[in-house]
Amino acid sequence: MNSKEKIIEKYIELVLEKRTPDISVTEICEELGIGRRTFYNHFRDRYAIIEEIYLRDIELPIRMSLNVNAVNEYYVQTVYQSFLLKKDFYCIAIKEEGANSLYENIVKRLSVLTEESLTKMGKSEKEKYYLSYKFAVTMASLINLWMKNGMQESPEFMAKIYLETLPHRELAQ
Repeated sequence: MNSKEKIIEKYIELVLEKRTPDISVTEICEELGIGRRTFYNHFRDRYAIIEEIYLRDIELPIRMSLNVNAVNEYYVQTVYQSFLLKKDFYCIAIKEEGANSLYENIVKRLSVLTEESLTKMGKSEKEKYYLSYKFAVTMASLINLWMKNGMQESPEFMAKIYLETLPHRELAQ
Protein backbone atom coordinates (compact mmCIF):
# COMPACT_ATOMS: atom_id res chain seq x y z
CA MET A 1 0.00 0.00 0.00
CA ASN A 2 1.44 3.38 -1.00
CA SER A 3 1.53 6.53 1.17
CA LYS A 4 -1.66 7.95 -0.33
CA GLU A 5 -3.63 4.78 0.42
CA LYS A 6 -2.18 4.62 3.94
CA ILE A 7 -3.31 8.20 4.59
CA ILE A 8 -6.81 7.41 3.33
CA GLU A 9 -7.08 4.25 5.41
CA LYS A 10 -5.75 5.99 8.53
CA TYR A 11 -8.22 8.84 8.08
CA ILE A 12 -11.12 6.37 7.81
CA GLU A 13 -9.83 4.49 10.86
CA LEU A 14 -9.57 7.71 12.91
CA VAL A 15 -13.03 8.90 11.84
CA LEU A 16 -14.53 5.60 12.97
CA GLU A 17 -12.53 5.55 16.20
CA LYS A 18 -13.24 9.18 17.18
CA ARG A 19 -16.78 9.25 15.69
CA THR A 20 -16.05 12.55 13.93
CA PRO A 21 -14.75 13.57 10.49
CA ASP A 22 -12.85 16.42 12.16
CA ILE A 23 -9.44 14.74 12.11
CA SER A 24 -6.42 17.01 11.79
CA VAL A 25 -3.56 16.58 9.37
CA THR A 26 -1.26 16.49 12.41
CA GLU A 27 -3.20 13.56 13.90
CA ILE A 28 -2.99 11.61 10.66
CA CYS A 29 0.73 12.26 10.27
CA GLU A 30 1.50 11.35 13.88
CA GLU A 31 -0.51 8.14 13.67
CA LEU A 32 1.31 7.11 10.49
CA GLY A 33 4.72 8.37 11.55
CA ILE A 34 5.06 10.53 8.45
CA GLY A 35 5.90 14.17 7.94
CA ARG A 36 3.37 16.79 6.89
CA ARG A 37 5.25 17.15 3.62
CA THR A 38 4.38 13.55 2.75
CA PHE A 39 0.72 14.28 3.49
CA TYR A 40 0.72 17.44 1.37
CA ASN A 41 2.37 15.60 -1.53
CA HIS A 42 -0.91 13.69 -1.83
CA PHE A 43 -3.62 15.98 -0.44
CA ARG A 44 -4.14 19.75 -0.20
CA ASP A 45 -5.97 19.34 3.14
CA ARG A 46 -8.06 16.81 5.06
CA TYR A 47 -11.13 17.64 2.99
CA ALA A 48 -9.31 16.37 -0.07
CA ILE A 49 -9.20 12.95 1.58
CA ILE A 50 -13.01 12.88 1.73
CA GLU A 51 -13.16 13.91 -1.91
CA GLU A 52 -10.71 11.15 -2.87
CA ILE A 53 -12.69 8.55 -0.93
CA TYR A 54 -15.84 9.71 -2.69
CA LEU A 55 -14.20 9.62 -6.11
CA ARG A 56 -12.81 6.13 -5.56
CA ASP A 57 -15.68 4.49 -3.70
CA ILE A 58 -18.73 6.28 -5.07
CA GLU A 59 -18.04 8.02 -8.36
CA LEU A 60 -16.15 5.14 -9.99
CA PRO A 61 -19.06 2.68 -9.54
CA ILE A 62 -21.48 5.38 -10.67
CA ARG A 63 -19.46 6.03 -13.82
CA MET A 64 -19.44 2.30 -14.51
CA SER A 65 -23.24 2.22 -14.23
CA LEU A 66 -23.70 5.09 -16.68
CA ASN A 67 -23.68 2.91 -19.77
CA VAL A 68 -26.99 4.47 -20.69
CA ASN A 69 -27.75 8.15 -21.11
CA ALA A 70 -30.55 8.22 -18.55
CA VAL A 71 -31.01 8.18 -14.83
CA ASN A 72 -32.64 4.83 -14.20
CA GLU A 73 -33.26 2.53 -11.28
CA TYR A 74 -29.93 0.73 -11.69
CA TYR A 75 -28.01 4.01 -11.69
CA VAL A 76 -29.75 5.30 -8.56
CA GLN A 77 -29.36 1.97 -6.74
CA THR A 78 -25.63 2.00 -7.59
CA VAL A 79 -25.27 5.38 -5.91
CA TYR A 80 -26.90 4.15 -2.69
CA GLN A 81 -25.18 0.76 -2.74
CA SER A 82 -21.78 2.43 -3.05
CA PHE A 83 -22.36 4.47 0.10
CA LEU A 84 -23.66 1.44 1.96
CA LEU A 85 -20.33 -0.37 1.53
CA LYS A 86 -18.73 2.01 4.06
CA LYS A 87 -21.88 2.74 6.02
CA ASP A 88 -20.23 3.49 9.38
CA PHE A 89 -17.75 5.92 7.83
CA TYR A 90 -20.29 7.80 5.70
CA CYS A 91 -22.84 8.09 8.54
CA ILE A 92 -20.17 9.95 10.52
CA ALA A 93 -18.64 11.90 7.61
CA ILE A 94 -22.00 13.34 6.52
CA LYS A 95 -22.34 15.17 9.85
CA GLU A 96 -19.69 17.72 8.89
CA GLU A 97 -21.04 20.84 7.25
CA GLY A 98 -19.39 23.51 5.17
CA ALA A 99 -17.87 24.29 1.81
CA ASN A 100 -15.70 21.17 1.58
CA SER A 101 -17.98 18.74 3.42
CA LEU A 102 -19.02 15.35 2.15
CA TYR A 103 -22.46 16.74 1.29
CA GLU A 104 -20.93 19.51 -0.84
CA ASN A 105 -18.65 16.97 -2.53
CA ILE A 106 -21.65 14.81 -3.35
CA VAL A 107 -23.47 17.78 -4.89
CA LYS A 108 -20.41 18.86 -6.88
CA ARG A 109 -19.53 15.41 -8.21
CA LEU A 110 -23.11 14.33 -9.00
CA SER A 111 -23.57 17.60 -10.84
CA VAL A 112 -20.48 16.88 -12.98
CA LEU A 113 -21.65 13.34 -13.75
CA THR A 114 -25.14 14.51 -14.63
CA GLU A 115 -23.84 17.29 -16.84
CA GLU A 116 -21.78 14.72 -18.76
CA SER A 117 -24.91 12.62 -19.32
CA LEU A 118 -26.94 15.65 -20.38
CA THR A 119 -24.25 16.57 -22.91
CA LYS A 120 -24.73 13.16 -24.53
CA MET A 121 -28.46 13.87 -24.65
CA GLY A 122 -27.92 17.10 -26.57
CA LYS A 123 -29.14 19.49 -23.88
CA SER A 124 -28.20 23.17 -24.15
CA GLU A 125 -25.59 24.68 -21.82
CA LYS A 126 -28.26 26.46 -19.78
CA GLU A 127 -30.35 23.28 -19.49
CA LYS A 128 -27.29 21.26 -18.48
CA TYR A 129 -26.32 23.82 -15.85
CA TYR A 130 -29.68 23.94 -14.11
CA LEU A 131 -30.78 20.34 -14.61
CA SER A 132 -27.49 18.90 -13.38
CA TYR A 133 -27.61 21.05 -10.26
CA LYS A 134 -31.26 20.14 -9.66
CA PHE A 135 -30.49 16.44 -9.93
CA ALA A 136 -27.38 16.67 -7.76
CA VAL A 137 -28.97 18.69 -4.95
CA THR A 138 -32.10 16.57 -4.88
CA MET A 139 -30.21 13.29 -4.77
CA ALA A 140 -27.59 14.61 -2.33
CA SER A 141 -30.34 15.81 0.02
CA LEU A 142 -32.01 12.42 -0.02
CA ILE A 143 -28.64 10.70 0.54
CA ASN A 144 -27.94 13.11 3.40
CA LEU A 145 -31.26 12.27 5.07
CA TRP A 146 -30.70 8.54 4.52
CA MET A 147 -27.24 8.71 6.10
CA LYS A 148 -28.37 10.81 9.05
CA ASN A 149 -31.09 8.21 9.67
CA GLY A 150 -28.44 5.46 9.75
CA MET A 151 -28.98 4.04 6.25
CA GLN A 152 -31.75 1.76 7.45
CA GLU A 153 -33.56 1.55 4.12
CA SER A 154 -32.21 -0.54 1.25
CA PRO A 155 -30.67 0.99 -1.87
CA GLU A 156 -33.60 -0.47 -3.83
CA PHE A 157 -36.08 1.32 -1.58
CA MET A 158 -34.20 4.61 -1.82
CA ALA A 159 -34.00 4.35 -5.61
CA LYS A 160 -37.73 3.70 -5.75
CA ILE A 161 -38.45 6.73 -3.55
CA TYR A 162 -36.18 8.94 -5.61
CA LEU A 163 -37.56 7.84 -8.97
CA GLU A 164 -41.22 7.92 -7.87
CA THR A 165 -41.30 11.23 -6.10
CA LEU A 166 -39.33 13.61 -8.27
CA PRO A 167 -40.23 15.32 -11.51
CA HIS A 168 -37.04 14.09 -13.18
CA ARG A 169 -38.45 13.53 -16.64
CA GLU A 170 -35.59 15.61 -18.07
CA LEU A 171 -33.18 12.78 -17.25
CA ALA A 172 -35.26 9.60 -17.32
CA GLN A 173 -36.11 7.84 -20.54
